[in-house]
Amino acid sequence: MTLQEKARMLYESIRQLLGSHASEPVQQALESELRHLIPVWTDQRPSCPGWYWHKAPGIGEPKLVYVDNGRIDTKLMADLGPPLNLVDVQRIPGQWAGPLEPPR
Repeated sequence: MTLQEKARMLYESIRQLLGSHASEPVQQALESELRHLIPVWTDQRPSCPGWYWHKAPGIGEPKLVYVDNGRIDTKLMADLGPPLNLVDVQRIPGQWAGPLEPPR
């Protein structure tokens, strides 16, 4: 199920509580908010620091990795743990989901 479909289902469940309104802006707002709560896999590499799910090609289980600016420069680096440790995210193949929002 796509994020858009989840937003539509959520909208349908609360529509009667919203009164008179245009449905499309409400569904777009729900979809935008759900992006922070429900990770969606994409081939786009991270563009900001944070926690991300990473799924390497050919490996079934995703791994939670921390992405942050490098120690020396501003490249985004992912902490993949030993033996690679910090690796430029532009050099890591696979799919990404995130960044994950911290709990409120």
